[in-house]
Amino acid sequence: MKNKTLIGLAVMAALGSPAAMATVVKGTVNNQQGQPVKGAEVRIEGSKEVTFTNEQGQYQFDNVKIEHIHLHVYSSEYVHGDNDLGNVSTDQVVDFTLTPVSVENIVVTASVLGSSVLESVTPVSVIGQDQLRKIQAETLGETLKKTPGVHSTYFGPVSSSPVIRGNDGPRVKIVQNSLDVSDVSRIGPDHNVAANSSSATQVEILRGPATLQYGSGAIGGVVNVVDQRIPTEVPAELEGEVEANYATVNDGKYGRFNLNGGQNNFAFHVDGYSRKTGNADIPGFASAEPDEDEERGILENSQMDTTNITAGLSLIDDEGYFGFAVEKLDNLYGVPGHHHHHEEEHEEGEEEGHEEEEHEEEGTRLDVDMTRYQAAGEWYSPMAGLSTVKFAASYTDYEHVELEGDEVGTRFTNKGSDMRLTAHHKDIADWHGVIGVQYHNSDYTADGEEAFTPPTETQSAAIFLIEQKKVGSATFEFGGRIETTEYTAQDMDFELEAEELDHDEEHEDEHEGEHEEEHGHTFSFDEYRFVSSSLSAGVNWEYTPGYSLAVTLSRNERAPSQQELFSAGQHLATQTFEVGLVFDMDEEGEVSDTLKPVKEEVSTNLDVTFRKFSGMGGYTFSFFYNDASDYIYQSATGLIALSEHEEHEEEGVEEEAEHEEEGLPVYYFRQADAKLYGLEAEGFIDVTNTLRVSLFGDYIRAKIDSEDLPRIPPLRLGSTLSYQDESLSADVSITWYDEQDKVASYETTTDSYTMLDASVEYIIPGNYEWSVYARANNLLDEEARVHTSFIKDQAPLPGRNFTVGTRLVF
Repeated sequence: MKNKTLIGLAVMAALGSPAAMATVVKGTVNNQQGQPVKGAEVRIEGSKEVTFTNEQGQYQFDNVKIEHIHLHVYSSEYVHGDNDLGNVSTDQVVDFTLTPVSVENIVVTASVLGSSVLESVTPVSVIGQDQLRKIQAETLGETLKKTPGVHSTYFGPVSSSPVIRGNDGPRVKIVQNSLDVSDVSRIGPDHNVAANSSSATQVEILRGPATLQYGSGAIGGVVNVVDQRIPTEVPAELEGEVEANYATVNDGKYGRFNLNGGQNNFAFHVDGYSRKTGNADIPGFASAEPDEDEERGILENSQMDTTNITAGLSLIDDEGYFGFAVEKLDNLYGVPGHHHHHEEEHEEGEEEGHEEEEHEEEGTRLDVDMTRYQAAGEWYSPMAGLSTVKFAASYTDYEHVELEGDEVGTRFTNKGSDMRLTAHHKDIADWHGVIGVQYHNSDYTADGEEAFTPPTETQSAAIFLIEQKKVGSATFEFGGRIETTEYTAQDMDFELEAEELDHDEEHEDEHEGEHEEEHGHTFSFDEYRFVSSSLSAGVNWEYTPGYSLAVTLSRNERAPSQQELFSAGQHLATQTFEVGLVFDMDEEGEVSDTLKPVKEEVSTNLDVTFRKFSGMGGYTFSFFYNDASDYIYQSATGLIALSEHEEHEEEGVEEEAEHEEEGLPVYYFRQADAKLYGLEAEGFIDVTNTLRVSLFGDYIRAKIDSEDLPRIPPLRLGSTLSYQDESLSADVSITWYDEQDKVASYETTTDSYTMLDASVEYIIPGNYEWSVYARANNLLDEEARVHTSFIKDQAPLPGRNFTVGTRLVF
């Protein structure tokens, strides 16, 4: 069977490909000074045809068989150029004059329209491969945390997720090659993100709502980790990369590799990494208010042991490609601040006077086992009117167990599938767009004492449309999406026994005996179904050469997550007792046996972005305002969920023992109107051809009526001085975090701190790109507590760290 037939069946068997006369398309790409642009990528939309300009800026396509020709020219140093020739039947000569830029202009794959950074109507940051290698950390959240508008949940150095504009959890979508990661990191911050950025070619961060393309779970933003696990082109020769480094702060050993190759119509990719660390060193005590016996200078239970391997294979020909990849992740890591205690009685007959001793078990560890299957394909010009059809699907089998010592505590599993199909139509009255459908299913279970949500199956289906048109120096974009989300949760028992946080002995008589009452109910959940719609309109206008203004207005609806709906129990990772939206709980902590209705969250968002991208410097300045109705948030109730009491009798005297575990504060998911607003800015100036000074900062405010929302990042300002020549690069950066005293009820404040970092890398001359590097983090050995962290009072950032390593690219 021909390759064309194989790929067609894999992508869309129902479509047929029209025949066309072969033509030649050639031309020259110059800059505005008339100088040739070397190495620019020239691509014909809706085909495999891609080439690069030579020393004279020339390109040429021979034997072009598609009828409708739309040319694109990409270079990271220039504004993207394109020319839609329409239907042609004769040879064509098409020249381009590109506008140089002072910022790296990378194509954003998370955008279904394939816009570059400077063309985007919404704020977007793309961290390229070289920069990723410099900032690579143990977790995704820590890797991205210096991007404007992005912070980290920081659950110790072993687990953290990105926080975008104060949003995290179910409001921030984490995807790998635009498909849902399908782990359980959205359920709890102690669950590490399974997306692997060690072999990523770039990481894309869409700040603000990206619900049109990714659904209601992207109302706060999207992080897309892009890699080459499914090749789209056959490399000319075998290529790859090997790296190893060592970190002093945690005795960390890290190594990775990736390899790309192929022959004829087949291409393959293999990558893998291993990371093993001990407990992290810290400047002082882990606890903000340490006990007398707490050890200084170490963050207990912050070790990790991770291995990951990914392999992919693609079939590629003139009509498109189809590929398949498999990833295997094993991760064993400790969870700081997540200890359990138990009391042990001496056996009968032991010496009198001995009292019960309290023992602390070995800290909780998470043992993660994930297998991920991913497929992707693209069919060029499948039928008249369509330039390309893209298909992507993934299935993830995720499981982790929480180990308390050697005993298995809670077991979490999630079997998730995600599918996307998009069709790009050829220009209609200069409108260029895409229509897409998406389906997602997940089967989540949690079994054990920390299973605070019932087993739940989630299904969602959506259709979306995005259209774009260029008019002179302005690009207009419009889009809409409609999505259904259904939750089917199993029955569960729920019991809550609580008292006021400031309860004292004076009120002991009032409450005496009340804990003997029955507080539990068995709940049978109906199927919860939500229909969410989102609309967006925006424009990116280059109002003067080298300067642009982008404005986006959107209205987005978000279905509640399963955690927000069904939480019913102690969530020890966040040290809270959570009560979900569906439960009707009064101010005394009494839970009705009747479930209450839940509304969707609705937000109206305004984004304004100014960009300067020419000359010796550049900047991006963004302002956002989000007016949300029925905003879902966790509210402190002032109640403490009590654990069981025990009574012990010694020598005829009855004593009431202390709680087996300290009571947890009760947090209730509520809905109310909210306002979130703030700004982000970054800029640079080139002092010389090799020396650059960069600045960045961000500020966020988030309020429910007159009350502040919890864990909102503080004001942050940073600067970097960097040097770059052909073989040597070096930088030193300083970042200042303000104190955060705008806090929610019962939330603690955090002090300001300053982080000083530095790095140097040298490329050794030779046939291959072999480099050695050294990095230093937290040179001031600051005690820094991250306000967005649930365990900021138990886990500060690591202390002074030095990393040395080497990298070989071939």
